Formats: sequence, structure tokens, C-alpha cells
Amino acid sequence: MKTQKIENAADQNALAGAATANASKRRRGATSSKSGNKGTKSKQDQLVVLLSKPNGVRVAVISDRLGWQAHTVRAAISGLRKRGHEVTTSKSQKTGEMVYSIIAAVEESEAEAAEVSS
Repeated sequence: MKTQKIENAADQNALAGAATANASKRRRGATSSKSGNKGTKSKQDQLVVLLSKPNGVRVAVISDRLGWQAHTVRAAISGLRKRGHEVTTSKSQKTGEMVYSIIAAVEESEAEAAEVSS
């Protein structure tokens, strides 16, 4: 098979730029949290930490901290409920916003109760 000769200087630069971009993507992928990097927390983990605060947290605060829109916050909280976390809601007296707080995961609280009783 013959290789095609690149005659245009702009085409040569574009080809070199594409190779650099692909190499950059590979490097970024190697540092993602899925590669075993334990130093960074996922946004779900960050959400659990925020919801674990004693007085809970408002949707606006979660949106600001995680960079999510309000409907994404509510969907993520729904997902936590499906995974067994007990999430309570109340209304902020000052702003009227919903305040969410997490008590504990069902499995975690049962495991802790079993450890205490033994």
C-alpha cells in the first residue's frame, strides 16, 4: 500500500495537531478516577458528604459546589435513595428552599448495629 504524500503545509500541521490531541487524550484518561486514582472523590461521594452535614444542605448550595443544575441534584438524590441511603427533606425557614440531609445508608446502619450488639 502506498502512503499518500502530504503536499500542503496546512495539512501537515493539521496531521501533527491531531496526533498531539490524541496523545493528550490518552494522558488525561490515565489520570481519571476510574484508573484507580484514590486521591479524588467522585461527585456522588461529594454529594454524600454534603448531605451528611448535621443541618442538611439546600439544593442551591449543592448546585454551586458540584456545578450541577437543580434537576440533576434532585435526580442524584433519588439515585442515592435507590441505593439504600435514607434521605430526609425539610423546608428552609429563611428561604423556603428544600433542604436535604442524609441519615445513613441502610446497609451501613444495619452493619454498625450488628457490630455493636456482638
